[in-house]
Amino acid sequence: MLEYQIFLDYWPMILLGFWLTLKIVLCAIALGIPLGLFLALGRRSNYILVSFLATSFIELFRNTPFIIQVFLFYYVLPFYGLRLSAEYVGILALAAFGSAYFAEIIRAGIDAIPKGQLESARAIGMTDWQSMKNIILPQTVKIVIPPLTNQTLTLIKESAILSTITVHELTMTGLMVQGETFRPFEVFIMVALLYWALNETIATIMRRIEKSYNRDRKQSNKDKYTIDNTKSRGLSRRHPPF
Repeated sequence: MLEYQIFLDYWPMILLGFWLTLKIVLCAIALGIPLGLFLALGRRSNYILVSFLATSFIELFRNTPFIIQVFLFYYVLPFYGLRLSAEYVGILALAAFGSAYFAEIIRAGIDAIPKGQLESARAIGMTDWQSMKNIILPQTVKIVIPPLTNQTLTLIKESAILSTITVHELTMTGLMVQGETFRPFEVFIMVALLYWALNETIATIMRRIEKSYNRDRKQSNKDKYTIDNTKSRGLSRRHPPF
């Protein structure tokens, strides 16, 4: 039978672990997405050295296990004089790991935009950075939101690995409570429900953002179409065909 008293007695302790998990993941995403954007642009760069460095970083973090990366950050960096707390190591490791996947998602989104749009922007005198910022990236957002959401959910689940370096996140807290109560079933039901609730909340928020963005884009295109038609009718009245 379930020991319901465990839920009441250890709920505050579990919530502290949940809060640390949320904080680590949010910080990792805040670092990982901008880094992923720079890596994606770097990989597409015409400069060989920049492209090589960006590609090497992406392939290194995509093709090695996350737990090995965590151990390298935690155990190797102190040999070079960089000593960080387990929480900061967890944030950096998770951000680096996520940025490699974010970079490939963003790069694929950019490549999905027809090349003619970039060429047209160059033809009217826009620089590559202006065309990327004003034309390509706004259209890329719509494409990359779903895969970025999936990768964010993956990072939340991968954060459980940080328990191996004594980060007192949700999984580590669950292990500690299980060690005190010897009731793994009840404890990990709580842990699983909190992971599910966090993932479901983020997925719901991102779906609403995607719908809102699509609605705004459709309205913007509709307004632009209306303005263009109005201008065309105005020109037709001024210069009637004979």
